[in-house]
Amino acid sequence: MERIAPLPQKSRLGSVFAVVCFVTLLALQPGYSENSAALEPAAAKISSAPASTSYPPFSKIAVGVTLGTFGPGLEVVTPLSRRTNLRVDGSFFNYDLSLSQDSVNYNASLRVREARASYDFFPFHGSFRLSGGVAVYNGFNIAANATLPAGSKISLNSVDYYSSGGSNALQANASLAYGNKVAPTFTFGWGNAIPRSGRHFAFPIEIGAAYTDVPTFKLNATGTGCAGAPCTTGSTVISATDPVFQSNLTAQRNKIINDLKPARFYPILNGGVTYRF
Repeated sequence: MERIAPLPQKSRLGSVFAVVCFVTLLALQPGYSENSAALEPAAAKISSAPASTSYPPFSKIAVGVTLGTFGPGLEVVTPLSRRTNLRVDGSFFNYDLSLSQDSVNYNASLRVREARASYDFFPFHGSFRLSGGVAVYNGFNIAANATLPAGSKISLNSVDYYSSGGSNALQANASLAYGNKVAPTFTFGWGNAIPRSGRHFAFPIEIGAAYTDVPTFKLNATGTGCAGAPCTTGSTVISATDPVFQSNLTAQRNKIINDLKPARFYPILNGGVTYRF
């Protein structure tokens, strides 16, 4: 078998020179640099991407209005980290009502005072949140009174009492108030008042409860009336200070207090709109 002789040294140098010229000419062609950039390692592109926006504590602020079981209120929110916010809510609401039904005159008033601080945690980087907090000034008060004309009745401990009417007509007074001025709260909801997307508006809602303990309930009565039947000539008229009347009044009040035991958890249901500055 014949042995192939190696190429002369000059021939090999000529081949190398030809390859270099070809590559040089290729690099000068339009679009070559663009195609080369497309072949750059993906890591180089990743390193040039902008870093995630950071949220230092108190670096931004949002304000909003809310409406819910505490009445209308205001809200201020600021971030603590990328996943957490500090939120402060306040509600101050008064409402008075007077009406007459079946000749009975009713007057009622509602007073709501609430200031609440909450720690919002967004576990999934989305709008869902879990919130724990404390209502540092929890005031929810309802007061009502009713004046009964002659012949109208009230039932106390299953005993009917009929008002005598006139200047000594029976009057019933009731009030309900949450005595604890500090109450822990827990809620969950959707919506971030400091949108990590950079938007300005948000529409958060939340559902939960505040542990307020059993509310205080009071029930009192004044005036005169008759037991069992409307007052007529010869009927025995008794005063609201009568021991039997007071005993039945106390029993009725205790029944209502027992029915109020589930109300130690005050429901929280709020919705609103916020704007991030």
